[in-house]
Amino acid sequence: MMITHAVWNNVTGLEHNGFKVGKGNTIEISEFNKMQFYCSCLKDQNTPFNRFHVGNLKLTPRFLAYIIAWQLTPRKSNHAMLIEEDLILIYCLMNKIKVNWIYVMKEHKIKSKRLVDYKFPFAVVVSKFLEYVEVDVKDDLIENIKSGSEIDCSTLVKMGFSKS
Repeated sequence: MMITHAVWNNVTGLEHNGFKVGKGNTIEISEFNKMQFYCSCLKDQNTPFNRFHVGNLKLTPRFLAYIIAWQLTPRKSNHAMLIEEDLILIYCLMNKIKVNWIYVMKEHKIKSKRLVDYKFPFAVVVSKFLEYVEVDVKDDLIENIKSGSEIDCSTLVKMGFSKS
């Protein structure tokens, strides 16, 4: 079976449109400047920095950064440090720029295949594709989510989220 744009739309509800953005691919958002954008997201604009650390961000971009790093395009490495792809996706989300999420998922899948630090988090999507092509999985083993996959209170505190 060929996974066409129509199949993606039917299975995931995602359409194959929007900008194909990513590291080195910001042609569609020419106004994006990672340094200026990161500085605009800082809680204190006068804070000197030498790395793109999430803890220095205002609440909305910080929250989006962790959704991206933990859920949408997860990686094993330091979630508190932003990479260029994170900044681009945060920029698009905050500026209501339509992103081609199918493209983002495909690119992440390719990275997860060749780079050990990248994980393929789309088990639900894979399950939906299996259902779509009517693969019988009733006798397959089911693996429960381990606690290491969960975001607990200490992780939220490390992210800089706290009760007010």
